[in-house]
Amino acid sequence: MKLLTLTTSDKLMSKTWRPIWQFIATLSLFYSFTHSPSTAQSLTGRWVGVTTEYDLDAFCPLPVYMDFNADSTWQLGLIDESAAPRTGRWARLKNDSLRFNEATYAPELVTLQGDRLRIGRVQPMTFRRFRAMPMKRETVWARLVGQVWQSDSVQFRFGADGRVALRNRRANTQTIHYAEVLALAESAFLVVRGNPNGRAGDIRIFWQVVGNDVGVIRLQNDSEKPEILRWVGALPANESLQSTQFQPCANCYGMDPTFFAGYVNELNKRKLLSLFRQQYKPVDVPDQSGVITLKFVRNCAGEIGPISLQQLDTNYKRRPFDKRVSDQLMGIVRNHLPGSLFGDNDKAPSHDQTVTFTIRLVDGRLTDLF
Repeated sequence: MKLLTLTTSDKLMSKTWRPIWQFIATLSLFYSFTHSPSTAQSLTGRWVGVTTEYDLDAFCPLPVYMDFNADSTWQLGLIDESAAPRTGRWARLKNDSLRFNEATYAPELVTLQGDRLRIGRVQPMTFRRFRAMPMKRETVWARLVGQVWQSDSVQFRFGADGRVALRNRRANTQTIHYAEVLALAESAFLVVRGNPNGRAGDIRIFWQVVGNDVGVIRLQNDSEKPEILRWVGALPANESLQSTQFQPCANCYGMDPTFFAGYVNELNKRKLLSLFRQQYKPVDVPDQSGVITLKFVRNCAGEIGPISLQQLDTNYKRRPFDKRVSDQLMGIVRNHLPGSLFGDNDKAPSHDQTVTFTIRLVDGRLTDLF
């Protein structure tokens, strides 16, 4: 039984489709720009992905590399080599446009400023010019595993099994992921991805290791100033790495619960209405009429996160309901919804799902759900 009607976008968030989607999105954007002669010449070399801007001021790591070779060939690949690289030919034409294979595209979709390359307008990507820093990934990993390192804002607690706890030093909250060190052209990259349920999933951190000194590891992402990790000490042998709060399975795409929103389908609306009518006890208090919209995220482990409430009166103006009403509704979601609608026989989704529905009340009595 499924509670949600999923969209095509939801499928892109699965662990099977996400790497392929990132790869195709990257390639399609590379097929969409022209340059001045000087820009075309400046492109020659290797570029490493920094971020994709999937929404206004919302960025995701871009774990790819792009080679513009002097012999007019190009290659686009994923750092983790989870898909075969794509190759082709490129050329600068007399009208200053660039051709990729058999396609020539419109101008002004690329900005090159120094060693920073920005491509596209819809979900634009940022690259930086790659500078090799010879470093053995095994050496870097040996320094990280079983140890505690920290930057100015985040503490990294690396477990022996590849798990890493990212602890916010200000809020003292902690999320669980998996870490590894990957190699590209004899350089090392620290990659943090996944969630408490496994390594599969999108990437949280993608940094090149540019310094490996006594007590200090320097990491490069986009800014000229490296991120500095300082050694704190050994991870206690008996420490169990656990999240301190609800953790979505997504690290980037879909972090905002509204990004891939799912709504209750008609079949489960009837089941939900029946459930709430059975569990909800009317509250005999004056002026308890209006609508309450409940919204929450169910992650890939079937766990339910914080529940947000939008409470409106009969004129659809914001108002608070009696806590005996709102607390009851949230309690039903917490205590009855997972077992009664998702069921033990249902498979947990491969990605986070957002559930949204609205309840209508008249004089403290539940009358409808939509």
